[in-house]
Amino acid sequence: MYSRLFASCALAFLWLVISGIVVGQTIDLPRKVQLGAQVETTPQGVQVKKVVRATAANVKLKAEDIILEINRQPITDLSTLQAFLDQQDSGTPANFLVLRGTKKMKLQGTFEGRPLETSAHAEVIYDQAPFREGQLRVIINKPRKSEKMPALLFIPGYTCSSIDNLSDNHPYKRIIDAYAQAGFVTLRVEKSGLGDSRNTPACESCDLLDEIENFQMGLDKLKSLAFVDTNKIIIFGHSMGGVIAPALSAKNQVAGVIVYGTTAKSWFEYQIEMYRTQNLLAGMEPLEYEQSIVDQYELNYRYFVQKEALSELAKNPLFDSILRTQWAYDGAGKIISRNAEYWKQIQDLPHLLHWKNTTAQVLVQFGESDFQAFSQADHEQIVRTVNYYHPGNALLMCYPLTDHYFAKSGTMQEAFDLFSNQQYQQLFDAYNPEVGASAVRWSLEILKK
Repeated sequence: MYSRLFASCALAFLWLVISGIVVGQTIDLPRKVQLGAQVETTPQGVQVKKVVRATAANVKLKAEDIILEINRQPITDLSTLQAFLDQQDSGTPANFLVLRGTKKMKLQGTFEGRPLETSAHAEVIYDQAPFREGQLRVIINKPRKSEKMPALLFIPGYTCSSIDNLSDNHPYKRIIDAYAQAGFVTLRVEKSGLGDSRNTPACESCDLLDEIENFQMGLDKLKSLAFVDTNKIIIFGHSMGGVIAPALSAKNQVAGVIVYGTTAKSWFEYQIEMYRTQNLLAGMEPLEYEQSIVDQYELNYRYFVQKEALSELAKNPLFDSILRTQWAYDGAGKIISRNAEYWKQIQDLPHLLHWKNTTAQVLVQFGESDFQAFSQADHEQIVRTVNYYHPGNALLMCYPLTDHYFAKSGTMQEAFDLFSNQQYQQLFDAYNPEVGASAVRWSLEILKK
């Protein structure tokens, strides 16, 4: 799921991890270049906020530097920076022209690739899977065993963010580590265009059906691994991954499906309920609150249900304002950082039919402080649907004081305040280990059957 807050605060800084060549643990799909700095667009240009590693450290960039040129190519904003770096190879010259204070300076070094992920619990294997005209990066955590092992396909949320080289305190990494420690092979597949993926469409240009196909390639790859017991595969979908997971399990035989923080209703209904929930948490004045819902209702209905084009809706000044401030509309067919068709297709996706057609065991996890996938009734509806058609197959687990990111962050109001104040590190540190531990226990139990 997503929060309307995401567009305004969660992308304040971007990690630029963009292409190039460094050979990792596979010879066919090369490693991409990493800038290795937090940067943002300012009126003066692209400003460095923090230098962390890789190319930025190699050329000795400093915080507050304004990047003017790289290899004589003008850099005006994040998109031109990414477009340029996307064409570079690791190990080749990197000549930066920066504004440091009031002086222009030349910095010289080489482009560096992102480091390879390591794990204390498993061997990390970098592999690939075909998609359209190119290849998707696949990252496999393989426990150090020789026999065939159970396996987990992990599907993240909606953002176009790489799942490579996650920090040890990242909630996704904690889930993956929990499964690796329990003897499961885990597989992550990058979304199209992300990480080391080559010759695949840009993530933000892909729609939801493209993304389902993307993760089908990951599932196919997992089933092809010689060390995986194909009768013991679990799919774990977080947030929007909880929509994609049943779309896969409805058509593929797997042992289990786990979803955390997802939806069962139409996207139109979800959006309206989301605005009611989050506007209330934001402390909006009552009459303003109700008017905001009225305005959103008509816009959402006309777009998601009546299928009116964004370009036509934007001709209405009120709608245009809402689209640009709350939907992050770019005026060219993209909202909330994704292809607008991505969101429209969720409305038409037969979520509950997918659950009906899922014959696997199902675990539905719900964080009671989740202000993004806030509806416990939706999670209960998934369980009811599965059990109606496949009695006894589904179980609901609820986690008190736990939010959308598996963090034990307090009440829903407290979780909302932490997120809206961009206290992401505190949320990472508050990870609730019972989310991963209970999922692992459930997985091991159903695989005994």
